[in-house]
Amino acid sequence: MLGRTHFFVGAATALIILRPETKSLLVPGMGATAIGGVISDIDSGTSQAHQEADKIVMSSVLALAAVVLGEYHYHLGIYNRLLSDSNVYRILSGFSVFIGLCIFGMKQPHRSFMHSFLALFLFTSCVEVIFPTVAPYFAIGFASHLVIDLLNKRGERLLWPMKKSFSLKLCSSRGLINELLMTVGMMISAAYITSLTTPSGYIWSLDNIERILASFL
Repeated sequence: MLGRTHFFVGAATALIILRPETKSLLVPGMGATAIGGVISDIDSGTSQAHQEADKIVMSSVLALAAVVLGEYHYHLGIYNRLLSDSNVYRILSGFSVFIGLCIFGMKQPHRSFMHSFLALFLFTSCVEVIFPTVAPYFAIGFASHLVIDLLNKRGERLLWPMKKSFSLKLCSSRGLINELLMTVGMMISAAYITSLTTPSGYIWSLDNIERILASFL
């Protein structure tokens, strides 16, 4: 699937499951989900894949920058929450291992290590060390990437380092299903964020998700 599809599906899934009710949790949570949703595709093997990896790295940097700018302009309390959950040593050590895993993953064949349960566990563990509050968001973003890539014709080595690949072979990465997933994810994400930022302080519910899906389908 395309990167934007992974982003919106991951975001919608995290919002439905975790239901953040404050902006101070929504902003860093969505930043972590964005990174988790696309980071798997930094694996490479061809010149085109290297270009895609560069885009993924840039998207992750932009997601992190958006969180920092949101904290700077709106004083959401993210920095204070980070310090209360972690410390400089944890941040530096977790970030160092995270970058090391990314470097290793970039050198692997596409849909091998970076599309495995082991990578999900290792990367989420790093985020847990750095900023425990957003680790569930990152994990959901990463896991959603693995799930929807199962729909593609090309398999994933979910049990890496085992060589067996898994695929449901239902669609291509750029077909109708890709567009459908992206659109539904976008609608759910937009509706949730809009409802959270309204003056009434409206709380999201599964009933509203059903209304959105019903209106779309």
